[in-house]
Amino acid sequence: MKKKIIIGLIVISIISLICGITVFLLNKEETKSEDYDDISNKIEEIQDTNNTEDTGLMELWETNVIGTLEIPSINLKLSIADGIDNDVIAKYVGHFPSTALINGNVGLAGHNTQEFFANLKKLKKGDEIVYNFLLGSKTYVVNTIVEIQEDDWSYLEDTDDNRITLITCIKNQPTKRLCIQAIEKI
Repeated sequence: MKKKIIIGLIVISIISLICGITVFLLNKEETKSEDYDDISNKIEEIQDTNNTEDTGLMELWETNVIGTLEIPSINLKLSIADGIDNDVIAKYVGHFPSTALINGNVGLAGHNTQEFFANLKKLKKGDEIVYNFLLGSKTYVVNTIVEIQEDDWSYLEDTDDNRITLITCIKNQPTKRLCIQAIEKI
């Protein structure tokens, strides 16, 4: 009798744990989506009004949010914040501060997780990347997909043309990174 009660309690505990984890993950995903939509709407409003005095701009600026990233071919929509430290890339795609914000080579980093850059490996040459920043928007076309060493920063160097560079880890290869580059569509 005691064994049945103990087994019953264990089963109930496991089911409760699974339900709790599921609710946590669903709420976490909703937060990311709401965060993106809210930021995207604020950016569109700022772009439409060209009002740099707007409180929406100041609110975004204070949180280091600089824009959004969209990759339609892999159904990816993310918010971008300035910086690549752990606090930033835990919640956003991070902008390498040493790279351009608008013209030149815009460098972005993100974790290789389902919430961020796990599906970059599905990109193909010719796919489009849309970068919406506080004062405008640019569309890029993927032209380079390459694995690089973790300390290879050459793809983030300044360029004469306008391009975007996305970098993420490669699963189970701690010294490798996936690097995607795209040139501005004209």
